[in-house]
Amino acid sequence: MDFDKMKEMNALALAYLGDAVWELAVREYYVSKNLKVKDLNHKVRRFVEGKSQSKIYLELENEFDEKAMSVARRAKNSKMNCPKTCTVKEYKNATAFEAVIAYYYYNDKEKISKIIKKYIIEGGENEK
Repeated sequence: MDFDKMKEMNALALAYLGDAVWELAVREYYVSKNLKVKDLNHKVRRFVEGKSQSKIYLELENEFDEKAMSVARRAKNSKMNCPKTCTVKEYKNATAFEAVIAYYYYNDKEKISKIIKKYIIEGGENEK
């Protein structure tokens, strides 16, 4: 999708899409591991909750190009209702992360695979 068209989209709608794309990517990774269904949800949930997304966002933030950073800023500055499962800052960071995932989905799907590799395969697989 053309970046100018993307700039016209609602930032929270991008985050909504990015949330689904991220969860699907994480699910695909764990399903490929041939785990039991009861274990899948536990493992996936660790990486799709707001606190985890916020942590990944903070680690990736310096690697974003200008366009990804623009998408992230718009999402972070959107008016939103924060759930009680994380802080407002964590929720804003998670929303920015999800919006960037949507940006990558439209423009560079390989970056999503690289994030999965870095934070789930290499970084999170050994965590409880």
